[in-house]
Amino acid sequence: MKLQHSRSFALALCFGLATLTSAWSFDTSLDTLIDDGNIAYMARQFAKAEQQFSDALKEAEKLGVTDARLGNCLNGLALVYDAQEKFEQAATFYLRALSFKEASVGAASEQLVPTINNLAHIYHKLDQDEKAESLYKRSLAIHENTSGEDSRNVAVSLNTLAQLYRDQSRFTDAEALLKRSLSIMEKLVGSENPEVATSLNNLAVVYREQHRLKESEPLYERALAIQKKSFGADSFDTASSLNNLARLYREEGRFEDAEPLLKNVLSIMEKLSPTNQKSTIIAHKNLATVYMEESKYPEAEAAYNRVLELQLVSYGQDSKEMLPVLTDLSIVYNLQGKDVEAEPLLKRAVSIAEKSLSADDPAYATSLNNLGELYRQQGKYAEAADILKRTLEIRTKALGPDNPEVASNLNDIGLLYREQGKLTDAEPSFKEALAIREKSADHHPGELALSLLNLAKLYRDEGKYSEAESLITRCLSIREKTFGSDDITVAASLRHYAALLRMMHRDNESQEIDLRAEQIEDKLLSEK
Repeated sequence: MKLQHSRSFALALCFGLATLTSAWSFDTSLDTLIDDGNIAYMARQFAKAEQQFSDALKEAEKLGVTDARLGNCLNGLALVYDAQEKFEQAATFYLRALSFKEASVGAASEQLVPTINNLAHIYHKLDQDEKAESLYKRSLAIHENTSGEDSRNVAVSLNTLAQLYRDQSRFTDAEALLKRSLSIMEKLVGSENPEVATSLNNLAVVYREQHRLKESEPLYERALAIQKKSFGADSFDTASSLNNLARLYREEGRFEDAEPLLKNVLSIMEKLSPTNQKSTIIAHKNLATVYMEESKYPEAEAAYNRVLELQLVSYGQDSKEMLPVLTDLSIVYNLQGKDVEAEPLLKRAVSIAEKSLSADDPAYATSLNNLGELYRQQGKYAEAADILKRTLEIRTKALGPDNPEVASNLNDIGLLYREQGKLTDAEPSFKEALAIREKSADHHPGELALSLLNLAKLYRDEGKYSEAESLITRCLSIREKTFGSDDITVAASLRHYAALLRMMHRDNESQEIDLRAEQIEDKLLSEK
């Protein structure tokens, strides 16, 4: 839960539809349909906009129109489908709009870039990343050839392509592009310009997601200094930078440093947007999260209850927007051993999800899963198993059998069986979860490592030590490669490996592994 980064990794999804239309002295019915589609789109009345642009397209085709208005109809429909997350339809019309534009301005014009990027964005949404990458690279090449290699347009394109690489966990590729983008912006606008702050933030995010927190921190700090100087200590941009730095501190375990920053963010939000409940709600949530991580449960409880009050006013008691805070507050109660208070909140979340979401909505599955987890903790294994199997069915149907959430669900079922000592029943779930995560290993290496570890621990409990060792050493290798040799997850893997070696009576090796884990833990502790 975090404030949205100010201008971070922003994809140019559309350029105001109003700029695509022109005044004409004939075919007024067509012009009116296009104008009405623009107005409905800007008002987020997407069903109405879709109808207007569809009618306009039919009219244009009937009249044999080949001027810019045909492009407006095609692009308008694409944007409307995009906004409604009808990505297949959006791709179809972006392709037609791009083809129309190419015929008009040529294949190398910068006028093509917005449509190219929009189409790339859609392909990314459809998990067709090779097509997305090719299109983003085409935009970059157009800008390099037209505006020059050190132009602002090139910097923006580098940033957009880096976002794709970041989503694919191709951090090395993303880092190289972002460093080049930052260098260009510093040359163009100077080292203390707010646009440079955005570039610094984007590079910091890539470092943070690689657990390179010490490299990330000075970038966030520099971005914060620029925002304060440019916009003042009580600006939205400053609040966003404070929030970004607080998140870094949280990930470093420096909760006492994150807390005052988030209090400052909340103060700024309350000053700047007393009527904007959303900004204030997010600030309260972030502060509540840090309180929970500091084990300041009464403060976390009060903060989440304040969020609950604000959201009741904004959304009403049966809105799906209530689901996250009900879950968060239940977790705080659960951590205090107040399951009597936690259980009704989770049941209420399930009830809201049943009313506001479809029966096969993944968010509904999440609400069910949280209740199942509480039942597991309470030792109500039969109830927990029923819920977890139900959520697995929903997620498999809604997301597909190879989705990472399906893998997580299978993993939870495996853990439930293992807790009951049903190791034979647990093994198929762990294996299936691992098979799914193998398919997305490039994008989610950390999750693959976790699945390897879970199956390794099961084999260890079953006395299959050789199989367990093979899995746990692979888990260790992945975590070292992904997060660095001094990461806390590497230390945890080493501890598990050492325990396995002791069970195999390989005590000398076990001591060496434990020593290495201890050195990592001591180093991390000294850096706090």
